[in-house]
Amino acid sequence: MSGRLAQFSAPVPDTPRDWKPQWNLAPGQRLLILRKNGGKLECQLALWNLTPTWLRQLDRAAFSAQAEFVHEKPMFAQALSQRRCIIPVDGFFIWQSQGKRKQPWYLRRQQGGLAIAGLWERYSLEDGSYWDSCALVTAPAKGLPARLSARMPVTLSATEQALWLASATAVGALQPLLLNAESRVTMMHPVNPAMSSPTTTGAQCCAPSGQAVLLD
Repeated sequence: MSGRLAQFSAPVPDTPRDWKPQWNLAPGQRLLILRKNGGKLECQLALWNLTPTWLRQLDRAAFSAQAEFVHEKPMFAQALSQRRCIIPVDGFFIWQSQGKRKQPWYLRRQQGGLAIAGLWERYSLEDGSYWDSCALVTAPAKGLPARLSARMPVTLSATEQALWLASATAVGALQPLLLNAESRVTMMHPVNPAMSSPTTTGAQCCAPSGQAVLLD
């Protein structure tokens, strides 16, 4: 599964000023999310590790949620109902097992970015301060991601994004939307295993180290 993202293209004009491009985002870092606020789409920074206000052991925060069970897990159920978001990315990474080693691959669209289904929460403190956090949603892999792993982030089309973010969408319709979404990935290529360390940064993390594979 993908535990790393690339988010180096600003998705909207109102991107927060303190956002910085990242080519090797890992859980525990801040990333951009898109969510509805008062009927309008807003772009905000959020911690990539979902921390509901009731969570006391913060080391149990989750960076991903499985679409098959997201509606029944206490960690995710309320966010699924009330706090859905999109995580806009340029691409994501999947590690392919090759015997005792794992080869990282970078997956993306040939043109444009990807919109990953996400959930967000707000962790409030007694002094009135707070932080927002998020988790991405995964599903059984399809298309190119299925050649590397059993799971993939759920990537949504424009129509699916609108349904995912709409408050009017029935909760019962959300899980089928997630599970029926096709992979939006159209190409992938291997990258240097050095990017497996979250301390490795820069555009070289996404640079090909071998031949690209394109969607048939």
